[in-house]
Amino acid sequence: MVSVQLKKITLAFILFFASFSLFAEEHTVGEFTVHYNLLNSSLIEPEIATQYGIKRSKNIALLNVSIIQKSDKPEGTAVIANIFGHGASLAGQVKELAFKEVKEGTAIYYLATFPINNGERLSFDLQIQPNKQGKLIPLKFKRKVYVD
Repeated sequence: MVSVQLKKITLAFILFFASFSLFAEEHTVGEFTVHYNLLNSSLIEPEIATQYGIKRSKNIALLNVSIIQKSDKPEGTAVIANIFGHGASLAGQVKELAFKEVKEGTAIYYLATFPINNGERLSFDLQIQPNKQGKLIPLKFKRKVYVD
């Protein structure tokens, strides 16, 4: 039986990421849509960070990625994936990304944390393999990150 406290933390985690979905971007290739957003890990509630092993710090960013496959459901279906990639600064400093899978009900998130410097401009290069098989979906984007 799941404790009331655990249910509260799980609900808080879902609500936290749902609130950032307004700021998430998406990239669609065929039947898959990749949703992604980048935020400072200090914005995560301490209880949620502890539960999911996320280090909170003003100098650590969190990249959140989810993959949705078109289906009969209006919102689509979350799918498992392999995600590989890195971020690189303008100075050429590479930040390898190690993604951790988090499942919450029918939602599946991939989270990676990495150190940042204030005002740093990063170029991200990801390769996403939905359902852990078949072709890779390339995703490239740039962001300027800030220390809170």
